[in-house]
Amino acid sequence: MTTPIPYYISRKQAQDFLAKFTKALEFPESNPLLSQVYGFGGVGKTTLIKKLKETHELQVDFVEVSFGLTAGIETPLKLMEKLYELLPKPTGLWRRDLLPKTDPFTSLYEQYQETVYKLKTEPVQGKSVDAQQQNTVKDWFELGTATLLATGASYLGDHGTALSLGLDATVKAGGMLSDASQALKPTKERIQELLQQHPATKNDKELQELVLEPIPKLTHAFAQGLIQKTQKHKRSIVLILDTYEKASSDIDTWLWQYLLEDTPLKSYSIRILVAGRRSLLEKESWRKLQQDRDLIYEQRLDEFNKEQTKEYLQHIGITKSGEIQKIYKATKGLPYYLNWIRREKEAGKEIDFSRGNQAITDLLLQGLNAKQKQIVQFAACCRWFDRSLIQYLMQKQGIDFETGVHASIDCFDWLTKCDFVEFVQGHYRLDDVARNVFRLSFCQEDKTRFRETHEMLTRYFEQQANQEVAPDSPQPEKYDNSDWRQDTAEFLYHALFARRDEGQRQFLSHFFASRYLNQIDVVMIPFAAIAAEAAVENYRLLPDSTEKFLKSIKLGFPFSWMMLPENPAKYDIEYKGWTGPSKEEIEAALRPCFSQVDFLEDGLGKYTGLLSKSLRSQPNQQVDLLQTAAEQAEKIATDSYPQFSVSLFLNLGHQQHNLDCDEEALVSYNRALIIQDDNPIICYCQGNVLAKLGRYKEALTSYDKALQIKNDYGEAWNNRGLVLGALEHYQEALASLYKALAIKDDDLNILRNIAVTLMSLHSYKEVITICDQVLKIKPEATDILSNKGLSLSLLGRYDEALANLNKAVKLKPEYPLWWANQGIILARAGRYQDSLASCEKALELKANDESGYYGKACYFALQNDVNLAIENLQQAININPSRCRIEAKINPDFDSIRDDARFQGLLQG
Repeated sequence: MTTPIPYYISRKQAQDFLAKFTKALEFPESNPLLSQVYGFGGVGKTTLIKKLKETHELQVDFVEVSFGLTAGIETPLKLMEKLYELLPKPTGLWRRDLLPKTDPFTSLYEQYQETVYKLKTEPVQGKSVDAQQQNTVKDWFELGTATLLATGASYLGDHGTALSLGLDATVKAGGMLSDASQALKPTKERIQELLQQHPATKNDKELQELVLEPIPKLTHAFAQGLIQKTQKHKRSIVLILDTYEKASSDIDTWLWQYLLEDTPLKSYSIRILVAGRRSLLEKESWRKLQQDRDLIYEQRLDEFNKEQTKEYLQHIGITKSGEIQKIYKATKGLPYYLNWIRREKEAGKEIDFSRGNQAITDLLLQGLNAKQKQIVQFAACCRWFDRSLIQYLMQKQGIDFETGVHASIDCFDWLTKCDFVEFVQGHYRLDDVARNVFRLSFCQEDKTRFRETHEMLTRYFEQQANQEVAPDSPQPEKYDNSDWRQDTAEFLYHALFARRDEGQRQFLSHFFASRYLNQIDVVMIPFAAIAAEAAVENYRLLPDSTEKFLKSIKLGFPFSWMMLPENPAKYDIEYKGWTGPSKEEIEAALRPCFSQVDFLEDGLGKYTGLLSKSLRSQPNQQVDLLQTAAEQAEKIATDSYPQFSVSLFLNLGHQQHNLDCDEEALVSYNRALIIQDDNPIICYCQGNVLAKLGRYKEALTSYDKALQIKNDYGEAWNNRGLVLGALEHYQEALASLYKALAIKDDDLNILRNIAVTLMSLHSYKEVITICDQVLKIKPEATDILSNKGLSLSLLGRYDEALANLNKAVKLKPEYPLWWANQGIILARAGRYQDSLASCEKALELKANDESGYYGKACYFALQNDVNLAIENLQQAININPSRCRIEAKINPDFDSIRDDARFQGLLQG
């Protein structure tokens, strides 16, 4: 039973809310699904909720959580689990094994958890889970599904496009090199591949979808479970989400987008009650939902007016008009303070109202001596405190811990007995209203001492973190330690209040480093705490520069954190229904972070910041940033964490490769091999760079070494085949590509490369067969249409050939290669005037592309015009020597001039 509320004073705002909520319970289909009561701390939200529960407890099952107070509700999945756990259980002599087993949420959630456990602990093949599987599972379940934005971006993640061989390898000259290793793919792609291969999921599409998108599926099951319970027990269910201002953005998105908008709860006896400091409708996403669906009712609560204050005070025995006037002046009619006065009066304590204009802070601190007030102010600066922390602060202030505030109890025990102190999740803390009041007054009274107190707390938590993990330990050792992360989060919280620019830089250093190691809580805890506190009116506790900095990154956080490793030119997060920040807003939030990278201390944070900044810089700046990042990598690399150290140079090499700094990339990969010479990924990446540099024999050696270590490395077999093709070992190349296909039988790129190799062997009918296989799956693959057309033309089937090229041109009219290939086919068909027009169109589209010149070389060679054929081939080779020489060696269009010394000279270079 709900404890009756003493001295409840009704007011119109509360009456309206209670009446509307009662109506919603009686007639759910025609009334809002969610009701919100909001207002700043102390206006009576908690009392109103108690009154509502007291009114309906005989007909309604109330399930209540409070953000910041209830443990284990940090994510949507955890929140649903907790709410379900708190639902009333069947009473009487029920045995658990006799309960119905058809509960939709419990069964699906257990299936999800069991699958996740198997993915973590059971190998795809072999006897143990390898590092690759461990990293994939960790990245996805600790990052991807921790938020509703499943971008899957991560370091050791996707940083760019396919690594290419010589020319635009997708189509132009011999195929497409497979993308960087499995570890260098986006997290979502890696988890998809794991699900398709893992024994627990490979034959179950529904289970794969559940793992990939747990939020919508489990939310539907959660809603269905609630509906079943209301129908079975004939009782309404009310979910109460209190102190909602402390809820994460993930939970906020989940609530409106999935639970409200995407479930049928509105039609059933289930209501949601949200209590917080701010109106939900301040946010555009909530406003749009309300405009479209009318699911929300909200009521603001204000302070008591004079008459309501008078009525309340008379209830508790304060009847003198002069005293009532003084109390109203001091409390501004805030129910929290009036309730405190009631408790003080019931405890027999005298309250001095002699100063009619006395501040509420003085009122709450009345009767305390100077040292006691000081301790309360110190405690107000803490998000939470324990005996050790209070003892540390007393020592720093020269206050005797045992007897400094009371002769019979120590400072900590005295503090925990104060009315405004509560015990939450294993720690003591001041309640939100009291903490806000005391901190604000402390800062206004003595800003210097306020900052000094936060500096003391900064040092305390830094010491605590250093006791957990030595300060000179490698970064992975620190971030793997949950206690170190918790202490560091508190350290950063206080540093932002105490250290101005230095505090910002320390936050940024962990912002970048935590992203590299996928541990967002280190920066999310302090950021979210300050963001929630800032909802208080007149909040001016941070240094001005720090407040401006946090505001500048607030809109994009935590999405900006997630997108750090992504090139903004290549990622896109917006989709139908997306209501998060735009890409422009995310990138705008990152700019203030990058502006301070040069000022960060040496370490993983600076290294990560440099890598991320280089993705958003001009090419000439990128080279310098990556060089500085290489210097940082040398300082960070450690023998005790070889996999981590290898990743530093792999990521660096990958970005250098994408920037065409191939010699530098080779240095990075060679450095990684020094650390771990039996790592197939490094050998593979080294081979890719060597292939791009035209050092095919060395590349072949690298791929062979990768395959000695990992024989089922499909990407390595693929790229080995392409290098063998470049060396004109076409049969060996074909054998290598078919081995790649046996491992990755659904990889269209491998089929493309087989087709290109078959063209080199003049096996045009087989090429057409392969192309048809690909086109059945991907009918608009322009490169395949082009290759099929070229093969058809060499069989004399010119009309069919042109039909394929015409389709490619229609699909991508801006791409010069298709026009050039169209010109080549027209020349083979003897339509020389049309052929020349197509080649000229290619040059018109892109004058510095080799395709148009190469097409014209074929055009002139087919007419035996040796001089112009040589001249145009020379221009094509000047632009892209590797591709054009490989193509010219095997292209029958040049048979008429193949014996010419100039032609042979061009092929030799």
